[in-house]
Amino acid sequence: MIESELFGHEKGAFTDAISTRQGKFELAQGGSIFLDEIGDMSLETQARVLRALEEKEFQRVGGTRSIKIDVRVIAATNKDLGKAVEKGQFREDLYYRLNVVLLRLPLLRERKEDIIPLAEFFMAGKADKISPRAQQMLMAYNWPGNVRELKNCIERAAVLGDGEIIHPEDLPYTIRKGGKVIPSPLESLDRMEEDHITRVLRFTNWNKSDAAKVLGVTRQTLDNKIEKYKVKK
Repeated sequence: MIESELFGHEKGAFTDAISTRQGKFELAQGGSIFLDEIGDMSLETQARVLRALEEKEFQRVGGTRSIKIDVRVIAATNKDLGKAVEKGQFREDLYYRLNVVLLRLPLLRERKEDIIPLAEFFMAGKADKISPRAQQMLMAYNWPGNVRELKNCIERAAVLGDGEIIHPEDLPYTIRKGGKVIPSPLESLDRMEEDHITRVLRFTNWNKSDAAKVLGVTRQTLDNKIEKYKVKK
């Protein structure tokens, strides 16, 4: 299927190929094609891509006619292709064919100054601001998933939050734990319970019956906790 996406196919080339279709290389004629996560490409597809780049022509899947191309290829990967070549997972000839101009984007943890501006960009229209304590957690976390992980984190926090401020309890547990900010040594169990109850109530839009089910307690118990901690909408 990836070869069909890249090079197109002829009618009847495979099941469901009910018509001829142009591939991405053909559509990019005279321009640029961006190949994302190229390190995940199979060796068979790598061979075909290399052939197309070397010969500047290809055939559609199921076709016999050669199609000339003139495209600029931009490829991206989060893998170490040098090591992949050593392990036989990536073709050495394709690696050197692509590695003409190399641009390395630093990991998010290597550019901490970008974390908060990016977080604020991702929450635009979903929340108003990020609390100082939540910002500390975001800055302290290692971000193994880089910008994608940050984007998912902020969007999730905005959904679980009150729509105004992203609080520490709105962030995923891995970030609260990885940030080594919460739970702090001085934070009581009562405070942790209060924060959790508040977050669940916001998540259920303050439907106490639904919140009690999520918390695994009776409605009466939840009412007692709300009264104890003076939790307000």
